[in-house]
Amino acid sequence: MTVNDPAREAAELRELLRRHSRLYYIEDRTEITDEQYDSLMERLRSLESQYPGLITPDSPTGRVGAEPRTAFGSVIHDPPMLSLDNVFDQTEFLAFHNRLARELSESSLDYAVEPKLDGVSLSLVYQDGVLVKAGTRGDGVHGEDVTDNVRTIRSIPLKLPISAPARVTVRGEVFFMLSDFALLNSRREKRGEVPFKNPRNAASGSLRQLDSRVTADRPLSFCGYALGGSLPGVKTQGMLLQRLSEWGFHVRKETVFTRDPDGVTGACARLEELRDRLPMEIDGAVIKLDSIELRSMAGELSRSPRWAVAWKFHAREVAASVLGIRVQVGRTGKLTPVAELSPVSVGGVTVTSATLHNLDEVRRKDVRVGDLVSVRRAGDVIPEITSSLSAGSEGRGAQFEMPPGCPVCCGPVIRPEGEAAHRCINPDCPARLRESIRHWASRKAMDIQGLGDSLAERLVGEGYVKTLADLYGLTPEVLASMERMGEKSAGNLIEQLEQSKKAELSRFIHGLGIPGVGAVTAGAVALRFRNLDALKGCALEDLLPVEGVGPVTASAVRSFFDDPVTSRVIRGLREAGFEPVQDAGPVGTRLAGQIIVFTGALTMPREEAEALAVASGARTAGSVSKRTTLVVAGPGAGSKLEKATELGIPVISEDEFQKLLR
Repeated sequence: MTVNDPAREAAELRELLRRHSRLYYIEDRTEITDEQYDSLMERLRSLESQYPGLITPDSPTGRVGAEPRTAFGSVIHDPPMLSLDNVFDQTEFLAFHNRLARELSESSLDYAVEPKLDGVSLSLVYQDGVLVKAGTRGDGVHGEDVTDNVRTIRSIPLKLPISAPARVTVRGEVFFMLSDFALLNSRREKRGEVPFKNPRNAASGSLRQLDSRVTADRPLSFCGYALGGSLPGVKTQGMLLQRLSEWGFHVRKETVFTRDPDGVTGACARLEELRDRLPMEIDGAVIKLDSIELRSMAGELSRSPRWAVAWKFHAREVAASVLGIRVQVGRTGKLTPVAELSPVSVGGVTVTSATLHNLDEVRRKDVRVGDLVSVRRAGDVIPEITSSLSAGSEGRGAQFEMPPGCPVCCGPVIRPEGEAAHRCINPDCPARLRESIRHWASRKAMDIQGLGDSLAERLVGEGYVKTLADLYGLTPEVLASMERMGEKSAGNLIEQLEQSKKAELSRFIHGLGIPGVGAVTAGAVALRFRNLDALKGCALEDLLPVEGVGPVTASAVRSFFDDPVTSRVIRGLREAGFEPVQDAGPVGTRLAGQIIVFTGALTMPREEAEALAVASGARTAGSVSKRTTLVVAGPGAGSKLEKATELGIPVISEDEFQKLLR
């Protein structure tokens, strides 16, 4: 090694440490002892301490973590990080395959079948070969900036080889190897700390530490399986995984490449058999078209690709006793029976309750108090009862019956025609009101900052708010008198409430919490009717042509405005000062028939932009392909913009998009 030249010695040390990290974490072999590795690291730390100018962003010494931060920043994913639709058996996968084959006009299709790691999705951005940004998936477009924490994960390269593109985004999963998870819990127990329940939740919590030194102390792993965008010369998933491996990323060796449904079914069955023998937790298989070109042709929906699907494995089941059945009331007044269970561990999580959904479901499974039941976590997430093991035995408890009145407010309970759910129709029911306030104040509705869960609970519990409209009668003095609310916070909230009265119609509709009406559908409805009076006076058949509105949703909207109980809510809000209208110009026809892709940072939420496009007769897609006819690009547009330029697809700004709408 070079001596008397600190800069050259530091560079050589960094290269040596990267090489031995790759051998250990990627190739599962070593050429030096742990003591020798530690000695090299200590020498590099000493040089960087003596000569701070030698510290580089990709230095292995950064693995120890940085000073705590006060909050996470935000990252924008371009293209978005999509989630996957699920299938649970061969029949459902065959339907997925047949649709693809039909739409792509292909008699056979090649697939890659990968283990579905039970971890946390992560996106890594490299500029000139150096890791510059790392973000969680978040809502798919906006994620949390966890760059400092990710730099501490030793299986993630801080620097890519010179063969890598100048800018590239690598996507994959952060997780715990089971041996590392056991070691971590052993260390925690020795320190008198509570051990973690399961690897997945531990990985999520470790990645989101404000103090990256805590993350550095936890032996997380990373597996790469995708890119954010295309890469010249990479035509298949197999080639992509090979490239990631060459760059120093761990890729799962269990991935199988096969043809047509039978091959996929066999590969998934073998993975499920291997499940308990693998060194990490998996909860299914990810099935992708192997061909990158065919993926582009298949396209994407707003939240999921049309060319990939997750085959979820059977959840592990355990037995538990039903101690009681309580009924909880949701935001829309829905009454849900919930079984209280003797504590059992399912997939590393202690389960003490499980939803029974509705009365029909309770009867179908014949679940009664005192029964021994089989419990699993649906999709390895939500606890559910699959069956009663006591069915048919003598001396069981009585059949469960829904209460005649709401268990929270004693108000009337009805079961609307055609619905499985019973509902409390009292709009002043405290259980409904707390949830209604939370939804009303949410980002996609009124976006009232400072009106969170805790404050909503206190406002309702202490009797200050009995309807949504009461929020607008609150005074700074009342708010400031509440626990943990100072004068400044009270004044800010009053200002936020006043500002919310100017919200456009789409946010107002979404905030009402009409069953089946999310943010995108609310935007489409608002564009069609323009103001509240037009919507209130419309006929059922006027709603059906609106994008995203079917007969059930149309009926829910019409019922909401017709019912005297919910009409009181609207009347109270109007008396408080609400007269919402749609603030976009009249819908034109210049976007009709277009296939539009949005990329980069927009001033409006991505969902709202997509809703505006759809309401104007266009279709939206998540990726650029030969079928794309228009790209709307904001600041920070990346690979999608490059591909659009390559293919000669027109690109416009958000302002130009707004003009086309008008």
